[in-house]
Amino acid sequence: MHDGSIATLEEVIDHYANGGRAKDNPNKSSLLRGFTLTESGKLDLIEFLKSLTDRELLTDRRWSNPWFGTEAKR
Repeated sequence: MHDGSIATLEEVIDHYANGGRAKDNPNKSSLLRGFTLTESGKLDLIEFLKSLTDRELLTDRRWSNPWFGTEAKR
């Protein structure tokens, strides 16, 4: 989870499937209503989310500095 309070993708999916933590909180978005997901669907979703991580892209120096190869215009 974005704040580090949920450690795994499985737990994050369960969190959102249950509609979040604060079910009666007046500040909770109405978009978080919960949903039903089969175990097979959950595993498929986890594998899809894992496929979005590209370690090679994350460590490629060509993308580390957006100003590399450009000169500051004066």
